[in-house]
Amino acid sequence: MKTFARGVRLVFVMEYSVRSALRRILLLASGLSIAALAQDQTAPAEREAHWRQDLQFFAAGLGASGHSVDFHSGISTRGQIDFAKLYPKGRFDAAIEALEADIPRVSDAEMVLGLMRLVASANVAHNSVVMPLSMGFFARLPLTFHWFPDGLAVIGASPEYSAALGTRVLRIGSMTPEQLLPAIAPYIAHENEVWLREQAVGFLRPQAVLQHFGLLDQDGRVALSLEKPGEPPFTLSVTPGDPRVTRIPMAEGLHTPVPLFRSQPGKDYWHWYLADSQTLFIQYNACRNDPKLPFSEFARQVLSEAGAHPPKRVVIDLRQNGGGDSRVIGPLKSGLASRLKAIGPVYVLIGPSTFSSALMNAIELRRALHATLVGEAAGEKPNSYGEVKLLTLPNSKVVVRYTTKYFALAKSGDPAALEPDLAAPRTLADALAGRDPALEAAIAAGK
Repeated sequence: MKTFARGVRLVFVMEYSVRSALRRILLLASGLSIAALAQDQTAPAEREAHWRQDLQFFAAGLGASGHSVDFHSGISTRGQIDFAKLYPKGRFDAAIEALEADIPRVSDAEMVLGLMRLVASANVAHNSVVMPLSMGFFARLPLTFHWFPDGLAVIGASPEYSAALGTRVLRIGSMTPEQLLPAIAPYIAHENEVWLREQAVGFLRPQAVLQHFGLLDQDGRVALSLEKPGEPPFTLSVTPGDPRVTRIPMAEGLHTPVPLFRSQPGKDYWHWYLADSQTLFIQYNACRNDPKLPFSEFARQVLSEAGAHPPKRVVIDLRQNGGGDSRVIGPLKSGLASRLKAIGPVYVLIGPSTFSSALMNAIELRRALHATLVGEAAGEKPNSYGEVKLLTLPNSKVVVRYTTKYFALAKSGDPAALEPDLAAPRTLADALAGRDPALEAAIAAGK
């Protein structure tokens, strides 16, 4: 009996302990479920509050009145200059209200795209939302596109998609590039068609953008219809992925000649003397000082070269220069100005990527050195807004670029772009052959 009673008691205690433990586990699980449920219920509210705070911060910052003084840029507006003109109050307030109403209904990526559209509505090329690396924008097509005068092409690709190198893009999903361009235009800050196409090639790569425009299939891939010169079209399905993946340049992947202006990638500025044509070629890719070679020292080296080998012409290439500090080029400009009779005519190469301070430099060189502009239209209007400031939204960390000064550089009127004096467009066929029509035109014109 004792044994039995003890066994019964032991079983009872064990059952009680198990039931107690189970009850505690169930209670704990219930508590966790309730907590998780509460968290699920509060998370959207917290997200909504964060986006509302960001939108309020954005509206207040962009519309801030008054001026600030900076050692580098001098006096500039605190918020967007000409805010009421560029973002009329009724339209701006309605856009903010629409974005606030969208918060509970759309993804973070859609909120960012909505901000992009609002900022771009001013049609100021410098005003933009920096493409984030989160919220659906991290994964990107492992391809590099370029919009040539004769169409969109692939000029870089990860090894997996090397078959795309050197191809013309016929369709992205169900749309041709020309059909897609007006659809994405409202989201890209631009002042002319040149800059729209220049920026479109990067805008189309992130997964969030591809999804927004319905370009992804059910497997999350993009079907590209491509065509190589002289060959039938083919379809390549591409998956967005890590943007840090190596993309092979077209010239390297196809073993095509590399033109002079692309022969030293990564350098802000360099020069070369072309003995066969007696041309002093100066590549100027960024309006900034390289600490390893200050621009004043670089200018001294260039002028020394001009003294040792008097050129028949000087060519300054600004086609890959997106701007910076317009004053940096000063030593070169003044040095060449003092030697105009000895160096022959000056030619400045411009193109779609010639932007901001580089565009200002092109205009200055034409005026000060009587330079001839050669190449393609630049991506910015001569009369435009600049002197950029950044606005970082506190919660999403989205970065907004806005402008604080207006520059009127055109002698008369308000042209849509800085046009070359001598047009020399570079087509896909030129790129595949390693030709540089602009440099060739400058050399031919100076004979």
